[in-house]
Amino acid sequence: MSVQTGVRLSILVLLTALCSEASSARGDNNGRGTKAVSLGNSFVSLADNCWAVVYNPAGLTQLSSTCASVFFVPQQFGLPELRTVAAAVAIPVGSFVTGLEVEQFGFDLYKETGVRFGLSSFVDEHISAGATLSLTRIAIDRYGSQTTATVDVGLLARVHENLKLGFSYLNSLGARVGVVGEQLPQVFLFGASYSIESIVLVAEIEKDIRYETIVKGGIEQSLFDFLRLRVGLSNNPDKFSGGFGLTYSNAEFGYAGYSHPDLGWTHQLEMSFVILP
Repeated sequence: MSVQTGVRLSILVLLTALCSEASSARGDNNGRGTKAVSLGNSFVSLADNCWAVVYNPAGLTQLSSTCASVFFVPQQFGLPELRTVAAAVAIPVGSFVTGLEVEQFGFDLYKETGVRFGLSSFVDEHISAGATLSLTRIAIDRYGSQTTATVDVGLLARVHENLKLGFSYLNSLGARVGVVGEQLPQVFLFGASYSIESIVLVAEIEKDIRYETIVKGGIEQSLFDFLRLRVGLSNNPDKFSGGFGLTYSNAEFGYAGYSHPDLGWTHQLEMSFVILP
């Protein structure tokens, strides 16, 4: 391997690690699922698909049928090395709903592999609670790997026929990583969603205990029973997002894109299915 190639690969490893750290600091690693991403990641009060296991496990109780989804980010910020592949499934089991998500980010020299297991149930007629156990393995070529466990908890309340409130506490036990015990991000999410006929409005506040508060919001418009258009905004940094979902029978294809003020657009794709009982 030439010196020039070695330098390029070292820069890519560093950039990948920095992007991962920046995303983790915001608590969502740029989001999972095209619906959430296109709404500016304002999803804690919706949490109405199998990606609830990532944002708010309490939302899994809204799923009465088994669902599965595959999510793909081919090039984050235009770099193929910053690629994400994820899959999630949610399965109702008696009075509980379980969720499972697996994902991989990065490339051969720097790679993050994660798995999440979530469980949720109703604690009241209109209130549900859930928890997610996450295991994340970070592997850096020639430096080895390390696996860390975190626990997220969430609540979801329907306070009115059209109004829901959601809350999540990510890394609730304050897990640390590395030889020096570096504190992993601890993030609070609180949001509200309101439905008006074919329109859904969402708003959310995200607070990492180490950084400034992020304010997010989005709108979803349903058209013709098979098309959903979505837009979203967030700050710190300022980001604009948008996307759509196309539904046919029990399947949906989704697209989402978001713009970073300095790094440009990132495109994301998803295919999801509902398996009726």
